[in-house]
This record gives sequence, C-alpha cells and structure tokens, in this order.
Amino acid sequence: MRSVTLYLLALPAVLLGCSSTPPDLETERRAILAQDQAWASAAAEKDLGRTVAHWTDDATLMPPDMAALKGKDAIRQYVAAGFQSPGFSVTWKAQEMIVGPSGMMAYEIATNQFTIADSAGALHTTAGKAVTVWRKDPDGVWRCVVDIWNNQAPTTAGRPTAQ
Repeated sequence: MRSVTLYLLALPAVLLGCSSTPPDLETERRAILAQDQAWASAAAEKDLGRTVAHWTDDATLMPPDMAALKGKDAIRQYVAAGFQSPGFSVTWKAQEMIVGPSGMMAYEIATNQFTIADSAGALHTTAGKAVTVWRKDPDGVWRCVVDIWNNQAPTTAGRPTAQ
C-alpha cells in the first residue's frame, strides 16, 4: 500500500515534467543579445541606473588587476567612478552567445574597448576580451550574473606575443 501511495504522489510531478515544452533556445539567444545591446547603449550614454540594471543583485564583476566585486552596490560604485573619469568610454560586441539547454543560463564571449585619460589627460584605448554569464531571473528578464574581462594580448604578425 505504501508503494502505491508514493506512486500516486509522484505521478503528478512526473506528468508535469513530461508535459512541459523545451525552451526555444534561439528565441532566448536573441532576447539576450537584445538585452546586451540595450546594456551597451546605456553604458555608451553613461546612464548609471540603466547600466547597472543589467546585472543581477548578486552579480560578480571581475575587472582586470582587481579583486572581484560582489553585489550590485559594489558594482554601482565601480561603474559610477568609471563614468566620472575624464574621457571614459566602453564598447563591446558579442562574438558568441550560447544558451544552456534549460534556457535559464547562457554565456557570451565578446570583445571590448575601454578608453580613459591618464593623469596628463591623454586618452588611451585598450582592446580586451570578455566572458559574461547571463541568468534568466524570475521576472523573465535576462541579466548578467558574472562579468569578467582582460586585455587582449598584443599581436605580432597576427600571433599573440608571449606573456
């Protein structure tokens, strides 16, 4: 009798699991790319609120040569300081967007460029590469949960130089 009861209790969960349709990964990929473009536009406009809104509350940001920043408040302070720096700009472009089979997590491989003025006011632009991990939040919006980047290696005749 006990096994019959367990079977009857488990049956709805099994049936519900079987009846769900798999996510449309291409639709999710396009949705993330649209979010990424909106995020890049907000950053280009130095709109702090819109820029920071693209990270999850529990996000981790890993800038080059710095300790990881945890949470939206720490990220907001970092981004605000960057936006206030003379000559600062950032751009990026997705090279690859891969959505996981569940349709709830994804990762992006991108290239980026940061421009900032040195202490003498001369602008310097650094090319970089990045990996961004995206998560679909309970509200259905894709947001960045992990963001890491570093400088692109200098090249000689099309090959990276030894570091």
